Amino acid sequence: MKQIHKTSLLVCLTIFVMFSAVGVVFYWPTIVSMLSSTTETVAEQTGVDPFSYDPPLPSYVKDLHPKYTIKAELNPSEAKITGSMTVQLDNPKTDQIHFYVYDYLWNKMTVKSIRYQEKSLPFERGTSLIKLANPMGDVERAEFQLEFEHPVPRRGTRYGVKDDIWTLTTWYPMLGAQNQQGEWYDPPLRITFGDPFVYHYADYDVSFISPKGYKWVSSFGQGTSVELDASRQETHYQGQKLLNFALVGSPLFHIETITFEPGLKVDIASVDKGNVERIKSIAESVFPTYTEWFGPLPYQHVAIAETSTGTTYAMEYANMAIFKRDMHQRNLIDHWLPHEVAHMWWYNSIATLESKHGWIDEGLVEISVFHYLQGRYGEQSANTLLGEYERDLQKLRAKYPDGSLSKTLHEFAKEEEFHWTWYSKGALLFDNLRRQIGDDDYNNFLKRVQQNYHGSVIGAEHLDQALGQALQGEASYFVPNRTLDNRAAFQPVKIEPYVTTILNGMSYYPPIPARLSGETVYIPLRDVGEQLGVNIDWSEEEKMIRVRANSREVLIQEKDHVATVDGEKLDLDKPLMEMKKRAMVPLSFFEQALGFDVQYNPEQKTVKISKPSPNRRADASLKTDG
Repeated sequence: MKQIHKTSLLVCLTIFVMFSAVGVVFYWPTIVSMLSSTTETVAEQTGVDPFSYDPPLPSYVKDLHPKYTIKAELNPSEAKITGSMTVQLDNPKTDQIHFYVYDYLWNKMTVKSIRYQEKSLPFERGTSLIKLANPMGDVERAEFQLEFEHPVPRRGTRYGVKDDIWTLTTWYPMLGAQNQQGEWYDPPLRITFGDPFVYHYADYDVSFISPKGYKWVSSFGQGTSVELDASRQETHYQGQKLLNFALVGSPLFHIETITFEPGLKVDIASVDKGNVERIKSIAESVFPTYTEWFGPLPYQHVAIAETSTGTTYAMEYANMAIFKRDMHQRNLIDHWLPHEVAHMWWYNSIATLESKHGWIDEGLVEISVFHYLQGRYGEQSANTLLGEYERDLQKLRAKYPDGSLSKTLHEFAKEEEFHWTWYSKGALLFDNLRRQIGDDDYNNFLKRVQQNYHGSVIGAEHLDQALGQALQGEASYFVPNRTLDNRAAFQPVKIEPYVTTILNGMSYYPPIPARLSGETVYIPLRDVGEQLGVNIDWSEEEKMIRVRANSREVLIQEKDHVATVDGEKLDLDKPLMEMKKRAMVPLSFFEQALGFDVQYNPEQKTVKISKPSPNRRADASLKTDG
């Protein structure tokens, strides 16, 4: 891993530490008043965040950098899409290549052919999966051509047409997704609730033919249209790093576009001009609120589409918030439209394996509605929503005490358990974090997730990493709370604070930061040692780590607390430990075993390690001679 050198001194945040039987737990909000002068000094001296370099954890989906070029046509009289497409991708280096077909069992998409280098390839079609032998050999990148035909259901389904409003989602074959070990994910079966699909971020170049006069909003703007003949038009779209590509259109649509800083265009589509105005009033409040909390969306175009009555309640697709017209009744739109808009950040910009980790995006978007209500109507309205979540959680604990956030979509007994778990309990998990660490650090955490993981598919460990960066330490919150059963209270944030290392007067930020574990400072042995000229290797004869510095030879076993220094035993009091495949040694190892000059400032969480002073070297020499 690349070493990063900084020459400026970090003044770390002072924290209060509370000890418990399981380790160190610290509570953040109580120190807010002490931070302002310190953080100002850090900004002036460094201009950087020294702990933001920790490389993001890999996405759950290995990036094959797919690029789709799709040419398709909608035939309304037959309610059918016919299309051809090319998919460019990196060689997955597996025996097979997988494509996903997210259709309905009663309304099948037909994949007519798959070609590679002008040759037709045989393939096997399953329920939602197409498999074919990988013909790429040693070629690093290539493209496949597919032809397909997909009937459009004449009903208000997630993919369908009702009252001349066409909702076109998952309408084309998609490249499958691999994990980082190169294993293909099997697409989960669709059930009556939730969206269990696995997606793969991709670039899109789409040309879509429809009858003249149809107006469309999509995952990347309204596109540019040209007339093909007296009855048809072709609309061209281009978008990058999209989770999927969806369109909603109608000859009856009214579309209005509003723009938000820093240049985000929001297309609003409805068959009712009055509804456009009501949607617009929510959008003008919700987008600035979410941008303030999460950071700006990394896209230039998004859309809000209102479908007919009796269609699917509300749903999210890439850069799309789609809801049915019925939601104007009882003002349901004032909850569910902000919910779907929040999915543009949480699901779209950042994705999850929805069938396994859907509590992440659903919990985040539900607590996002709290922030919307708070910003638009005030604390009372927002707290009323939190009260609803709390009542749901009590019902969950009473009826499903053995469940947890880690339950997969297909493991929930009933839809009520699904909603109470992923939506209400998920929202309270995030709100519990906000109350512990305070709004500023919580805001920093959310923005770091977006910054680090745009275009990635994430889980609880990714959230903990971003939380640790926000709090400047090794954080544990989401991973342990994910598996707790419903009867248990949320565990508090636990953190091992990072410690700034200054080596021979120069700040140094190793790939695995030094940290405070309990009352002991732990230092990454190899990263820091080699910066100080220490020689480190493995002694096969003694089965120990051998370290040479300052005319000393030290031998120590992994995870042991007793070192042998020039043949003499030395008890370090604390054992070595392993962190991300790095040996971490207590600070006493550098001072007592290797003879370096060491100073630790517990308030600033700063340790200085330097070459031994002449007096210390003389003392060591006398001790050796004597």
